[in-house]
Amino acid sequence: MTTNSRPPFAVSQFTTWHQTFEEDVTLYLELGVDAIEVCERKLSKDIAKARDQLALLKETKLSVCSIQPRVHALFPDSMSPEPLGAEERVEAFTRSIDLFAEFFPDTPMVAISGNAPNYNYRHAHETARKLYPRLAEHATTKNMRIAFEPLSVVLMNNDSFISTLSEAVTLARDIAHPNFGLLIDVWHVWREPIITERLAKLENIFAAHLCDWPKGEPRAVADRAIPGEGMIDLSGLFRAIEKTGFRGAYALELFSADHLPDSLWRQDPKIVIEKSRENFYKAWEARGA
Repeated sequence: MTTNSRPPFAVSQFTTWHQTFEEDVTLYLELGVDAIEVCERKLSKDIAKARDQLALLKETKLSVCSIQPRVHALFPDSMSPEPLGAEERVEAFTRSIDLFAEFFPDTPMVAISGNAPNYNYRHAHETARKLYPRLAEHATTKNMRIAFEPLSVVLMNNDSFISTLSEAVTLARDIAHPNFGLLIDVWHVWREPIITERLAKLENIFAAHLCDWPKGEPRAVADRAIPGEGMIDLSGLFRAIEKTGFRGAYALELFSADHLPDSLWRQDPKIVIEKSRENFYKAWEARGA
């Protein structure tokens, strides 16, 4: 059974990659965006200045739907190749939890797995089941949550060793912590078998990402399309996610690559966001058809 209410539309700061933190906040407010996914790498590395930036955001009417820590993977990934050790990376993630808990409690902190060291997947899985419970427990003490995001198989050994929804569900089941859930990004899961049926059965979705898969396939690992201009059956996925009871924001997360002739990162961000929102709600309204 679907409802008539529309979910909040959010924008991840990865979408406006070349703007500053302050420029993002100004633009999103100007466009009437409901919420923001904060990317810590856009904050100053000076902790005092970072707190000032977060205080500025808190004073606005923008809500925060999710947070991307500066180090968000258990093992090295393309965005954060250092530090190398999993323990050090957990410590960095823990510091991010502490920082954001001061300003935006009860907000999901996004986590990905990173790459298995030396392709030792057994070690990577065992380490994940050892360290993620610790991270989830620390998040609980700060009234925060961990939203694990499975990535597409095209990013296997580039950003993740967990590249299917089934693996992510198994991980969450093994962690068995109420503050450790899932982030569903339609770009990463849309091609999996019987995906709508499987999505509809999930019970622990903490956050959602929105974009589209380019027609004719991606030209780079970061090549994405504006929602409604690609190959994904967005309406079907929205219908399935809604059945889980998830009522949170859908955050527009448009990665791109500057070398592409039509790179979304080099287009007018206002036009990209407005078109994405328009198409998002068209697909949302069509989900009951």
